[in-house]
Amino acid sequence: MSRAASPQSAAVLPVAAVPRTLTVGLILVVMIVAFESMAVGTVMPRVAADLNGLSLFGWASSAFLLSSLFGAVASGVLADRRGLAPGTVISLGLFALGLLIGGLATSMPVFVFGRLIQGLGAGGLGALPWAVITTRYPEADRPRMLAAMSSAWLLPVLVGPLIASVIADRWSWHPVFWGLVPGLLLAAPLCVLPLLARPRGEDMAAPARARTQLWPALGLLIGAGTLIEGLRRPDTPALIVAALGLVGLLLAARPLFPAGMWRLAPGLPGLLALRGLLAFAFMGSSTFLPLALHDLRGLSLSGAGAVLSVGGATWTAGSWIQARIERRWNGTYRTPVTRAALICVALGLSLTALSTLGVLPLWCVYAGQVTGCLGMGLGYNGISLNALASVPADQAGRLSGQLANIETLMVALSAGFAGALIARVVPLQGAFTLAFGVILLAALTASVAVFWLRPPAR
Repeated sequence: MSRAASPQSAAVLPVAAVPRTLTVGLILVVMIVAFESMAVGTVMPRVAADLNGLSLFGWASSAFLLSSLFGAVASGVLADRRGLAPGTVISLGLFALGLLIGGLATSMPVFVFGRLIQGLGAGGLGALPWAVITTRYPEADRPRMLAAMSSAWLLPVLVGPLIASVIADRWSWHPVFWGLVPGLLLAAPLCVLPLLARPRGEDMAAPARARTQLWPALGLLIGAGTLIEGLRRPDTPALIVAALGLVGLLLAARPLFPAGMWRLAPGLPGLLALRGLLAFAFMGSSTFLPLALHDLRGLSLSGAGAVLSVGGATWTAGSWIQARIERRWNGTYRTPVTRAALICVALGLSLTALSTLGVLPLWCVYAGQVTGCLGMGLGYNGISLNALASVPADQAGRLSGQLANIETLMVALSAGFAGALIARVVPLQGAFTLAFGVILLAALTASVAVFWLRPPAR
């Protein structure tokens, strides 16, 4: 992206002059996106039942995730050419439009389309805090702002699933979506107006590479979407569609990720693969866990929301513990902690799966979520820190994009694969058994692979 703004098109704002309204607006946007992210999985069983759309259940998550990947890259290109304000307006508008379409949908295809539009906006909004903090805040204030952005997730993580489930149980699932639009209308001027004045040097994390990644990101969206649709359809030509989608996905991924990632090559490729496997396993399971608990164990939406809230709180606690270990021992114990954490993830998913499928008592699902989310909080950040340590400082921006992209892609594939099983396998007990089996295989692969990947030198 351009390093300097045109004086004819924008005023020059010193980096130190940051309006408080911008900080408030950013925190509000992050909280709204976080609440939606935590709430949607909880109410999806009700959405699928009301819209008679169980066959498209996986697409509700996959469409959102894949379009958000493309939306993040596209917003970077737009920020390069026009500054942050136009991209923020478009992202807020698309997110709000998607919420309205989804909240007012009367059929599952329309709901999925709303989720796709919403994802385009969510991708841009997800990248916005990092871009604004980098370009608008003095270096001394950046750690405080990053901490504030992380803390903005805490309340939605703790209460988002519960609030969403209570609203859906007592009234309807529709307000869970369109009810967030007034919050966006409040946050929009707080974010956009301060960004109209464009300072010198405004860019996003990886300016020069954003344009070159736009077409591969679009190819990734199309390839992964074609693969998911091919897996979902029961007819014979669907196998050809799935194969073409897989080839397209692999080709589009080559410019976005380092060589050797798919075969767990040592160093950065293997670390990205580990992050992808964990995202596929644990985050992917969250896209269908509420439906499984509701249909197989008779748990209400509020009960499923409580399970997700317990997991979210434990994940946050694990992240805090990992951060304290890093500060106290300066990364000395990062590798053994990460290895133990990945074992906890596999154990937690095993307990969750066996409890959901009826092999173990229902209370074991809470134990599984606590164990698995604690492992994710400890291990996920450890993998990211090792990845950062494996590249030069001037490549940190590109790496942040790779970390986000592999996570989004693998969760989308996991949700799509589980959705395909739900659409094609009867009874649902068999579909969920196969889905849990695949995610457990991914978690076990990660917990074994972490032992042979040599950690980077600190």
